[in-house]
Amino acid sequence: MEDITKKKKKKKKKTKVTVETFQKEHTCVLQKKKTDVYITSGKPIKIYYDRVIKVLNSGIKQVEMVIDGDNKQVHNAYKPSGEDQVSIYAVGTNILRASYILQDVINFYSTFIKKVQEMATKKEKKPKFADVFSFINIHVESKTLHMNDTVISNTYTVKEEFLQDDYDAVIAFARQPYDPSLHKYRERTKQRRVTGVVITIKKNPTVL
Repeated sequence: MEDITKKKKKKKKKTKVTVETFQKEHTCVLQKKKTDVYITSGKPIKIYYDRVIKVLNSGIKQVEMVIDGDNKQVHNAYKPSGEDQVSIYAVGTNILRASYILQDVINFYSTFIKKVQEMATKKEKKPKFADVFSFINIHVESKTLHMNDTVISNTYTVKEEFLQDDYDAVIAFARQPYDPSLHKYRERTKQRRVTGVVITIKKNPTVL
């Protein structure tokens, strides 16, 4: 009886460890225009800002007229090139990054317009400054996206001694042969809702 009791005491306890991996679903961009800018978290904001400014200033002839301060020609009819506007796409946490870009773009044109008007109205005692939103139009659309993420669960039944924060325990665990009966694999779908926005910035061809 004593030997049986000792064997029971020496029996090593086992526990279950579950490792979950999330595979997030992403929307694919099938047709991206030259005037579309998609914001991601992997690149600096300045890269997107420079791209937006470059697209909006693609009408070089129009910008030159403003720089020259030729007020008569500024109000002449101008045919848009189709690239005088840019659409900024952002989803989830990248919406905040897109708002920073929009803020920087507004500041850029506010400073630009102010300098041009200061040069054109040097002789006037009280120069009139125009509102930046009379030069650029901003339109924001938002929608909710339903994403189906895949959650992969791997459950392992291991001895408690392998869970110790010890180098020897890790080596001992790595030497164990794989036993399919101690491993359970499961997949499930988890729905996620995210908000997406499209910020369209368009220059007023009759003014700027």
